[in-house]
Amino acid sequence: MGGAVAASAQGAEALFQNPAALARFRPGSPAEAALGYDALLETAYQGSMAYARPLGEQGALGVGLVYASQSPQTAYDSQGNAAGRFTPLDLAAGAGLARRVGAWDVGAAFKLIHSALSDRRADGAAVDLGVVAPDASDLAGAPVDFGAALLNLGPRLKLGSAADPLPLSARAGLSWRASPSFEAALDAVFPVDDAAYVAVGVERRFLVGPAGSVLPWTAALRAGYDSARSTGIEGFSGGSFGLGLDFAALRVDYAWVPFGDVGDSHRLTFAVRF
Repeated sequence: MGGAVAASAQGAEALFQNPAALARFRPGSPAEAALGYDALLETAYQGSMAYARPLGEQGALGVGLVYASQSPQTAYDSQGNAAGRFTPLDLAAGAGLARRVGAWDVGAAFKLIHSALSDRRADGAAVDLGVVAPDASDLAGAPVDFGAALLNLGPRLKLGSAADPLPLSARAGLSWRASPSFEAALDAVFPVDDAAYVAVGVERRFLVGPAGSVLPWTAALRAGYDSARSTGIEGFSGGSFGLGLDFAALRVDYAWVPFGDVGDSHRLTFAVRF
């Protein structure tokens, strides 16, 4: 959905997007465990693991891990000679809590960060903060949720002699649940190290379950647009497309994100509820 997640984040993956959305795990909701894999550009890839469950009337808990790497790279010395191979790695593991406070869902997550590049290592920590206001307004008689998140709030990460800031960003957005089968979302995103951009996405769901099933099976078609990916790249970019299947106890989601002449990225997520 173009990355428009401030108000529409769902499932265990909400830990990475807006920790306040974990509060959608209401009392009596099943726990969920999710595995995700992103085939990024060239030989880069990213993976994630997340688990979330309700904590009775106190809210919800989420724990997760996300990592990014790529195929082995060649190291060079100061004279430009090959000096072995290395595999870069970025890793973050953390936990978050969310709960209902009046009409708001509020959440926070703490994560430990590890980065490795050749023989250099760096460790740090960061905090994510978020709020969601369900049914904050209405449009054409349908509810509109509001959400906002501040991600990667923490000190600089020092790798060798270089210390760089974390990718701090703030986002705010709306999710319009026009009907039980259609949702549209809009985010405004403000990275600290880049220009602001907008993301918009839509989702259309269809019932596909067998007749008489207690829990409905659904299929979903999704599309989105991220204005940050639409500049400086030749060819079709900025859009994203996906589909999902939800079998009550099992959920599978796929997304395709084209980057014009640079290539495409693909994301696959499996989640189980128990």
